[in-house]
Amino acid sequence: MNYKIVILDIDGTILPHGKTVSSATKEAIQMLKDKGIKVVIATGRAPYFSESIVQETGVNSMVFFNGAYVTHEGKEIYQNTIEKNVLEKVHFLSSDYQHPLTFLGDQSFKATDLNHPYVLEAFQHEPWKPDLAPPKFWMDQNIYQLFLHCELEEESTYQSKIPELDFRRWSSGARTCDVNLSCSNKAVGVTKLLEQLGIAPDEAVAFGDGLNDLEMLSLVGMGVAMGSGREELKKIADMITISAEEDGVRYGLEHLGLI
Repeated sequence: MNYKIVILDIDGTILPHGKTVSSATKEAIQMLKDKGIKVVIATGRAPYFSESIVQETGVNSMVFFNGAYVTHEGKEIYQNTIEKNVLEKVHFLSSDYQHPLTFLGDQSFKATDLNHPYVLEAFQHEPWKPDLAPPKFWMDQNIYQLFLHCELEEESTYQSKIPELDFRRWSSGARTCDVNLSCSNKAVGVTKLLEQLGIAPDEAVAFGDGLNDLEMLSLVGMGVAMGSGREELKKIADMITISAEEDGVRYGLEHLGLI
């Protein structure tokens, strides 16, 4: 297959957890560009969490917030914010259960409780920290995504009572999950970008490691799961590479004959 585009997740894919993008991975990305193969990053991160990665990789077409916001060459081409009535539901339910929320808006992110142990845990290894959310922050801002800070077994209550939203745990042991519109995922954002570029899904390769990569890997012609990725993802992947710590993206690209 003559693949025309490679789509890369960030955390656990091009970025080993707690580390930096390796020179081997950056070199591989440049090699793709030199061959005329387009490179896109598709992440659950917000734009303001991704600036250093954009600078390091030189990639300027991005899918953010698990598909809710898409840019091509620095220009916005798609956005899908969470409706206020849906935000109200999750706000009141989380208040009843005393579970903190982090709201991710256009330019900033704010949490309802800065001292809760689950909030502190969520950001303990990150260079960015949330500010305290004013009572009506979610009413005054465009909100693309939330973090719900609670135990895994408590998550199902939200899913059953707010079917408009999708809840996906960061990792099997995490006490935080991504919250996005159920009709929004990386595959939706990637599709918008592929349409802009005039590239068919089967002409695309995608690399990922998490539950938020399931739809994206299923969409493309070649879905590659990282060796350290979730087992659920490996089951639907077309190929499994080695881990991010072992430069799994470069290894996978070489195996596919793309570099």
